[in-house]
Amino acid sequence: MLRLTVVGSALALLIAAPAFGGDVAVTLGLKTGSLTLRAPQLSAAAGKATEIPLTVADGRGSGAGWTLDLSSKNVAITSITARCAPGSTCTLPRSTGTASGTAILRAAPDSGMGVIDLVVTVMPLDQNAGAVPLSFSVA
Repeated sequence: MLRLTVVGSALALLIAAPAFGGDVAVTLGLKTGSLTLRAPQLSAAAGKATEIPLTVADGRGSGAGWTLDLSSKNVAITSITARCAPGSTCTLPRSTGTASGTAILRAAPDSGMGVIDLVVTVMPLDQNAGAVPLSFSVA
């Protein structure tokens, strides 16, 4: 029995082809993404604060920063909160300057990268106005 095991092992070693290694070329490339905004179509109701959930995705990899604009001038921004989106590694936006004109948030260079969930809270300026349509953009 021992002889059969030794012969079988030797035969297996002789039959097994030697492994030859070679050079394997691997090319790694990074594809830059884009700057996108996901925002619902909402209106702010007179006399009450409205929270608007937004998602900014900056996959450009440049660290150039970005500006979030709100087209309506008939509302006041009462707060903006930011957090990394679930499953995203991000750099939260650091505000640069103050809001002016339509710009409500300017992400400083080297911030605001990745996928960021924002909640913008607005309040209509005219308490007697009807619904104020809200339209956001990012550049």
